[in-house]
Amino acid sequence: MRHRYSIRTRLTLIVSAAVTATALLIGALAWLALHQTLVHQADRQLEVMARGRAGHLDPTAVAQIPDSPLAGPADIRIQVRLPNGQMVSGPPGTATLPFGGRDMAVVTHQTTEVHYTLSTDSGEFRILTVAGRNGQTLQLARSLSEADDTLRGVGILMVALVLGAAAVAGVAGRLIANAGLRPVNRFTHAAARVADTQDLRHSIPVNGRDEVAQLGHAFNRMLTALAQSRQAQRDLIEDAAHELRTPMSSMRINIELLVHAGDRLSGTDRDALLGDLERQSGELSELVGELVDLARSAGTGEPAVPTDLAEAAAGAIYRARARSPYARFELSAEPATVTAQPAALERALVNLLDNAAKFGPPDQIIEIRVGPSGTPDASADISVADRAPTIPESERERIFHRFHRLDTARAIPGSGLGLAIVHQTATQHGGTIGVEARRGGGNIFRLRLPLVPTPPAGRQ
Repeated sequence: MRHRYSIRTRLTLIVSAAVTATALLIGALAWLALHQTLVHQADRQLEVMARGRAGHLDPTAVAQIPDSPLAGPADIRIQVRLPNGQMVSGPPGTATLPFGGRDMAVVTHQTTEVHYTLSTDSGEFRILTVAGRNGQTLQLARSLSEADDTLRGVGILMVALVLGAAAVAGVAGRLIANAGLRPVNRFTHAAARVADTQDLRHSIPVNGRDEVAQLGHAFNRMLTALAQSRQAQRDLIEDAAHELRTPMSSMRINIELLVHAGDRLSGTDRDALLGDLERQSGELSELVGELVDLARSAGTGEPAVPTDLAEAAAGAIYRARARSPYARFELSAEPATVTAQPAALERALVNLLDNAAKFGPPDQIIEIRVGPSGTPDASADISVADRAPTIPESERERIFHRFHRLDTARAIPGSGLGLAIVHQTATQHGGTIGVEARRGGGNIFRLRLPLVPTPPAGRQ
């Protein structure tokens, strides 16, 4: 459902509604408490009268009670029920009060007294009925008109206070909303500035540790990640353009030579040029393919799932044999499961095997070992041992950079991206890739990845 109002307006309304509801509740409770207090005061006054002289009046005295002092704002009435059921009330001229079932409970000695509120044409009265002398029953009544006036005045005051509280709450809610949304406004302006300028270097100043500060830190991390991604993309484009320039220039020169001087070339020279073009087009195709693989491994939508390293290595060997039919691969595997993107992991392993087959002798045996590393960090290793020329120690880190190739390997076709793809995949999976010298000559490439945590014994 689309919200019709802004967050600032909604926060203001929420604060106002909360304060208004609280003020209403407090006002209602105070009004009820005052009502109960006034009723109890009337009850106590009637009880004092019943225990005093009014309780000893005979019917004749009751009938002769003057309007003053009973008549007045209090409007107190006295009524006596004789044993024969006759009612005598005073002051004279006042309407007789109803004598109902609750009053009869005193007559029949079921209770000694009853209190209740009675509505009449003259207003509400608080009634006290008690047993009198000589089998008589005394009924005292006090008007609640004064209490009603007091409650009415207090109610009006409460309404005014609630309205005032609502108005103050509205202003306070607006101020609170403005203060609370001020960091969000900074985020909005920063995002708009980034969108307008395409400059990802401007971070947002963040203070505190609350939820808004956490949002700011997340926003800054996002900007940093985007900046790094853009820089990596720019570097890849620049490196790719540099590497593509040489084969493209060579191909252009050969094609121009064939176009402009093809009829004057000998058959041997023509075959040499065509062979050179075929080799260069193959190198160019391989370079483009590895660039695509590098871009794909940099960020795909493939989910990371528990992956059996032995199965991934077996799949990589199957693909490597099709690409290098003369190479010999031997796999030794122990159970090991990691959380990985299966396609990206297999692509990295194929690159390791292709690298070993390309630079080693045709009759070499490439040994692949898979299993737990046995280190305290709970990781698994995939090692690829070849018999290629041993990589100098000074070059063992640089060979994983894009387009970096050893001087001894420049005569062999390749783009210098295969090991960069392996390094990128290892980093994305929280692992490492390294190379060391192999005893007897050759190299051992070791890809290390975190193992899937094993649940404690007894838990499923």
